[in-house]
Amino acid sequence: MKKKWVVLMLFTLTLSTGMTSIAAADQPANQTVLADQSSTGNHTENTDKSIAQTNEEKLAAGEPTSAKAAAGSSTKAAGSSTTVKTTASAGSTWTVTDSQIKDAADRVKSFIEKNDRLPNYVTIGSKQVSMSQYLKLVNQETLNLYGSSGSLTVGSVSGPTNPTESVKSGNIQKSEYLKLAKNILNFMNSNGRAPNYASSSLGTIRYESLVYMFSRVVAFYGDNSRLPNYVSVKSWTSQTGGSTTTDPSLQKYLVATANAQSTSSTIKNLAASITSGKTTTYAKAQAIFNWVRDHVSYSFYYNTQKGALGAYSSRSANCCDMAHLVVALARAAGIPARYQHGTCTFSSGTYGHVWAQLYVSGKWYYADAVSTRNSFGTINNWNLNTYTLHGTYASLPF
Repeated sequence: MKKKWVVLMLFTLTLSTGMTSIAAADQPANQTVLADQSSTGNHTENTDKSIAQTNEEKLAAGEPTSAKAAAGSSTKAAGSSTTVKTTASAGSTWTVTDSQIKDAADRVKSFIEKNDRLPNYVTIGSKQVSMSQYLKLVNQETLNLYGSSGSLTVGSVSGPTNPTESVKSGNIQKSEYLKLAKNILNFMNSNGRAPNYASSSLGTIRYESLVYMFSRVVAFYGDNSRLPNYVSVKSWTSQTGGSTTTDPSLQKYLVATANAQSTSSTIKNLAASITSGKTTTYAKAQAIFNWVRDHVSYSFYYNTQKGALGAYSSRSANCCDMAHLVVALARAAGIPARYQHGTCTFSSGTYGHVWAQLYVSGKWYYADAVSTRNSFGTINNWNLNTYTLHGTYASLPF
């Protein structure tokens, strides 16, 4: 049978019609992930359902037609294949098959069901692919399995900025999930990042749920040689209890320390006050950062002298103690937080410096509160392109 090949590249992944391999794996930090989603179910064909218009994500704007809706078989012939060719910056290439993608989807699905969260990456052949890149790949694979063909460029794909959901439990019919796959690909190609959510007839389905849903679709194909007639959906919170920090590797970033007294009633009450009314982890983290930046003034001295409680009571702190306060408040709010130490170039010169990072939706965000020029996730008062990182800590050692 004639084989088709898709091309995956180091920063650019070109996909044609159908295949790939993936190993779900845990990995420290800096990949973006969350997880929501459904349970497996029976499969019956149903009528087509339209996709609700999105606002922020605009996934349904100019709603594209479903893949190969009219002519031909609704699924690819058994044994057909797609080659993914990944080109590294050095120009190297590697190839994987349809069966590998199906196997990868099955492993991602199993990982989510066992751990109540997304893996931080998947392995395709010998390459690690971020979950955002994987979402593009598994969506294209879904369309290819239906009989569509298309090329896919997977370069540097950012994670979602603030995943949200408002979805009722139910079933997404095949015609609708094919449209969702197309819309998600269009959004990611236009914006260079994964969507926070996609609108559906059941409501808004968050990023993690989308990863899980399409993994289940492709895994089902691998077991049954056909696409499911529908896929069941339920909210991530109802499936996992709303936890986004079940990763054991993050637990050390949630405990109180001598200088980040997150179990202190003073810190806990302050964190509760700051985050009151905030419904997402991102909004809570941003509010904590903004409060410290706006209410504690910078004071120069070396190393830790006050800790989080002292920084709060005096409303004055150096970079170490300001980071202690950010970390303590975040941990009190259930948000993993850590320290980084480096040599940084400011407009006034080059100095040793300490800042906090907060973990939200699978990603570590900069939280350097020493300057009003900085915002959550963004540093403007020193040069991120030239600094030297000396260490990352759960507890600052000095």
